[in-house]
Amino acid sequence: MTAPKPSWARKCGEQKARELGYDSFPIDPFEIARGEGIELSPKKPDQIGVSGGIVFFGDDVGIFYSTDIKSLGFQRFTVAHELGHYFLKGHPEAILKIGAAHVSRAGFTEGGQAIEIEADHFASGLLLPTTLVRRHLADEPIGLEGIEALADVSHCSLTASAIRTAECSPYPVAIVVSRGDEVRYAFMSDGFKQLGALTYLRKGDALPDTLTRRFNASATNVASGMRACEETNLNCWFNGDRRIALDEQVVGLGSYGFTLTVLSSDNLPDDPDEVEDEEAQLIESYTPKFARGR
Repeated sequence: MTAPKPSWARKCGEQKARELGYDSFPIDPFEIARGEGIELSPKKPDQIGVSGGIVFFGDDVGIFYSTDIKSLGFQRFTVAHELGHYFLKGHPEAILKIGAAHVSRAGFTEGGQAIEIEADHFASGLLLPTTLVRRHLADEPIGLEGIEALADVSHCSLTASAIRTAECSPYPVAIVVSRGDEVRYAFMSDGFKQLGALTYLRKGDALPDTLTRRFNASATNVASGMRACEETNLNCWFNGDRRIALDEQVVGLGSYGFTLTVLSSDNLPDDPDEVEDEEAQLIESYTPKFARGR
C-alpha cells in the first residue's frame, strides 16, 4: 500500500481554496461541490460509522453525507473529505479500481487507508487554510475556548478545528482524541514539541491515569457531549523531563464515542513577540555603550 502524503494533500486543499477565491471564513464545501456539478444527497447510512461517500458514474459524480450526526460542522467536513477523493490526483482512479462507489469514515478516525488519511487532510486544508487559521488564532485565547471559536467562525467540526489549531498555533498546545481507555491519535504544536524530550502518543496507546481516562469511563459523558477540566502536568501525559502544569480540557464528541482532550497553558510560553522583545532588551542591557555606537 502506498504511504499516505498528508502534507501534500493539505496543501492541495489550501490551493483549491485559493483558486476558488476564498480569502476569509467560512469556506463552503457544498457550494464548491455544486460548482463542480456534483449532486449532493443527505442520507442515513446503512453501515454504522459511515460518514459519507462518493459515487463515480460515467461523467457524473455524486456525494452523500450522513445525517446520523447532526453537527453541521461534521457534515461539512464529510463533504470536504469526499471532495478530496474528487480533486486529489490518483484518488478517482484508486476508487474506480474497486468499484464506482466508495464510503468513508471522515474525521481522522480511519487511520489505515492512505486515501482516507489524504482526504481528511485535504478537507482540513480546504476548510481551514493555514493563513486564515493563524490570523484567527492571534486574537483568541489558548485552549478549548479558542478552538471552539475557530470551529464557530469556520463552520467546521470541533475535531478538525482542534487539529488545525495544534498544527498552526505558535503556543504549546496538544490535542488528543481517544475512545475508551485508548488513544486514537494526537497532534502537538511546534511550541509544545519544544517543551522537552517527549514521548509521542500513538494510536492504541493506553491513556494515562488522567481526567480523560476517568471521563471516558462513562459512556454518557461522551455521548451527551459533557465536558470537564482540571490541572494536569506534562510528565503525566508525555513522560517529559519537566513537570510543567497544563490545563486538561475534555469534551465528549457524541454518538461515535470519541473524546477530545486539549492540553495547554496560558503561561507557556509568553507571547512570541514579547519573548523576542525581552531577548532584544536583554542583549541591549549587556552590550557595552561603545558597541552600541554611543
